[in-house]
Amino acid sequence: MKIRIFGRIVAAAAAASLLLTGCGAANSGGGNAKELKSVKVGYIADYNGASLLAVADQEGYWKKAGLKPEYVPFTNGPLAIQALGTGNIDVGYIGSGALWLPAQGKAEIWAINSISNADRVIAQPGINSLADLKGKKLGVPAGTSGELLLNLALKKSGMTKSDFQIVPMDPSTAVSAFASKQIDGAALWYPLIDTLKKRSPDLKELASNKDFIDDVTFPSSFVAQKGRASKEPELAKSFDSVMKQANDYRFKNPDKTIAVTATFLKLDAAILKAQSDVATLFTSADLESRTKDGTVNKWLKGLEEQFVTTKQLTSVVDPKTFYIAQTYLDAPKG
Repeated sequence: MKIRIFGRIVAAAAAASLLLTGCGAANSGGGNAKELKSVKVGYIADYNGASLLAVADQEGYWKKAGLKPEYVPFTNGPLAIQALGTGNIDVGYIGSGALWLPAQGKAEIWAINSISNADRVIAQPGINSLADLKGKKLGVPAGTSGELLLNLALKKSGMTKSDFQIVPMDPSTAVSAFASKQIDGAALWYPLIDTLKKRSPDLKELASNKDFIDDVTFPSSFVAQKGRASKEPELAKSFDSVMKQANDYRFKNPDKTIAVTATFLKLDAAILKAQSDVATLFTSADLESRTKDGTVNKWLKGLEEQFVTTKQLTSVVDPKTFYIAQTYLDAPKG
């Protein structure tokens, strides 16, 4: 998908002189409205990964916060976090499968987005269980929520990755390989599975997030480079303010959100409706409450424990070290 750019990028000399103040574009001393601060935002082209950005565009929340977004698409969270490290984006969306990277110190969470139930372990028609997949080829995008779900499913079934022919693949390659029957199974997510169902309507879903809902929660989030919030606190607060406003609009206006996201992504609204059905949404007030009472930290710690099991992390760290909770709590909702 082509990168979509809204507005002109502020020239470097001008950007150096900008002073971002809270939420809203303030006026300069001479009475002229100050220029907006450019912010590059990474996203994934699905409902969870793009809906808040689409709403913020439509409702003018970016401009209100003194920001001018430039959107950069990614196929998965680890790539977005890599782009944070190289300065190609300022903030990026990631799913739960990439949360081991913030826990490892590679990024910090600025805002929780939603809880995903979109991940699946799938198999070709006629394969009805993980046991049936034993010894066969399984396409797995490394470091993603699909791999996280696979690890949980294997643990539950008493199996390990050594029981399969694991083939590391990026998501689009896994879709192509599954469709052409080059692999027998895959650890993927909706909407990619919607695409596959058009070609193989009888594919089997062997595991889903809901199978583990009592033990593990799968939050998606927006992240920035480690330490960015302390260096640019007003940017972080302004970004969170935009996300809060867009989040509350999305919660109150599900059908309108699907329509505007479909336009944003140039996709069929029916596809996004199916994706929205596998997302659990919260108001920003609810996310604030869950942040204060420790629920969000519990979600994050539960994921960390899974990442320790899979050796993506060596130990569980306090989520306070990578979730910038106070900035989210302090950000205004309009």
